[in-house]
Amino acid sequence: MAILTAEQFGLCGYTGVPVDERISNLKSPSGQATFRNHIEHLKCQATCRKELADSDREFGRDLCDDLNYLNMIAAVEVRGTESEHFGAVKKKNLALPVLPTQEKCDEYFKFREVDGGIEGLNDDAELSIGVLDLDHDTLKGWRKSAIDIWLDPQVIQTLEDFEEVARAMEEPVEGKLPEYAFVIGSIAREYLR
Repeated sequence: MAILTAEQFGLCGYTGVPVDERISNLKSPSGQATFRNHIEHLKCQATCRKELADSDREFGRDLCDDLNYLNMIAAVEVRGTESEHFGAVKKKNLALPVLPTQEKCDEYFKFREVDGGIEGLNDDAELSIGVLDLDHDTLKGWRKSAIDIWLDPQVIQTLEDFEEVARAMEEPVEGKLPEYAFVIGSIAREYLR
């Protein structure tokens, strides 16, 4: 788990929530949920086992994608009431049309500065948002807080300011990126267009 977390600079591959030591301080706004780091299978283990069985191979003897390192990411796991579930816990065994490991995955989504919301730019992205409940109120609130800090209009005013923010979202400090780095970077790059 530590290797995946380090490769992702401490961020959940689905949400941008920190999944390193910063996660221990995270609670839902309602207080109804807590969070922890989780190894997530992009293609769920049940699907992997079915694929093995369908090809006359045996689970436990033959290798399949459930053990493939490229099929795993570090993700936040939500514990608590079902109304607080999002991300990996919400996905369960569903297929995800847009994977966070896809090249240019971020180009499938648009983040709203005004409320921290997210929009899919095609049908697959919209479906992925629904499967993961990425427009969950808790995530929107956390994203909005991060956006307000990094893109404060009293501080960030020039194109050079937006370039600096965009760069900061791509350059890890002590092996970590800021929470919601891909969200803030996406919005900053929009200003630069």
